[in-house]
Amino acid sequence: MKILHTIYDDVDNPWCGGGGALRTLQIARQLSQRHEITLLVGTFPGAERTKEIDGVKIVRVGTDLSYSLSRLSFAALASIEVARNDFDLWVYSFSAYAPLMVSQTIRKRSLLEFFHLMGQNASKKFPVFGRFAQRAENKVLQLHPEILTISPTLKTSLQNMVANANIHLVYTGVNDACFQSKAQEKDYILYFGRLDIHTKGLDILFKAMKKLTAKNIRLVLAGKSTPDREHTLREMANTLGISQHIEFFGQVSEEERSLLMSEALFVCMPSRYEGWGIVAIEAGAAKTAVIGTNISGLRDAIRHNETGLLVKPENPDDLAAAMKLLLENPSKRREMGQKGYRWAKQFTWEGIAKNQEQIYKSICKSSSH
Repeated sequence: MKILHTIYDDVDNPWCGGGGALRTLQIARQLSQRHEITLLVGTFPGAERTKEIDGVKIVRVGTDLSYSLSRLSFAALASIEVARNDFDLWVYSFSAYAPLMVSQTIRKRSLLEFFHLMGQNASKKFPVFGRFAQRAENKVLQLHPEILTISPTLKTSLQNMVANANIHLVYTGVNDACFQSKAQEKDYILYFGRLDIHTKGLDILFKAMKKLTAKNIRLVLAGKSTPDREHTLREMANTLGISQHIEFFGQVSEEERSLLMSEALFVCMPSRYEGWGIVAIEAGAAKTAVIGTNISGLRDAIRHNETGLLVKPENPDDLAAAMKLLLENPSKRREMGQKGYRWAKQFTWEGIAKNQEQIYKSICKSSSH
């Protein structure tokens, strides 16, 4: 098959570089051995316009003048590229902030990937533009006959929203390198991921940390960021009086990431919305317990009271109570880490890619009739 996959995000994109981009590349790498795959993605400062990774062709379109202009220009130019490209299947990883417009004919041989529902969170994050994003999300779901999502909870939500579409479920995987023996714990709680304050709930995490400062525990934040976001977080920490307990590691290597996961007391994911929460599975692979919010995606990735704890979203008190519980119970942390390891073993990229490939083949077969 000749597959064109459009997704704004990209593992190298400093503005994003999230789990959706990682999932897309990992599956494309697996399938490139049997299919011709092109990833059409957004651009960013210093990016190569075209490159190849393990047989996967990557083409970047749009402007790199700013994050918002990068998204808007990607939406316009990617729509044109999809219309004029020759392919057997178009895979469309939807972003409400960079929606594409294509014909009904193209949509008949397409698969819409939907990683998370933003709903009203879009308007909370961006009061003006967010309303348009929310409408785009609602509209696109009604236009595509084949939709793929990555968590059971989200699949159920989409089935309740969309009457005339096939909703497929294929999980997200974890790299083999993440599986390791638990290292000697150090005195820190880990947040790993993009330093997006609203989406990832870092403001809630900081408020919860303020309640734990007497424990003399550090909070380590590792992952992609921008100078503006880090400055805002540092100011927030200063205002709350917890700056001495916060450490910023920035973007780290795979080896450093694995070590941070393994040495952490536990991992925190206070997100307002997630599609699946790949970090929760990676924490399990490192035999480290995880605390996450009880939202779509995370409630599927984290098994409450088994691999970790689920807390109320946007609730610093509930989060702090769960953090205190794990801090005071090392045996509970170890037990959750062991169960998390067994849970993570189910999510291999090879198996996930094969499941997704079967859906690709089914759509191509039905669209050719």
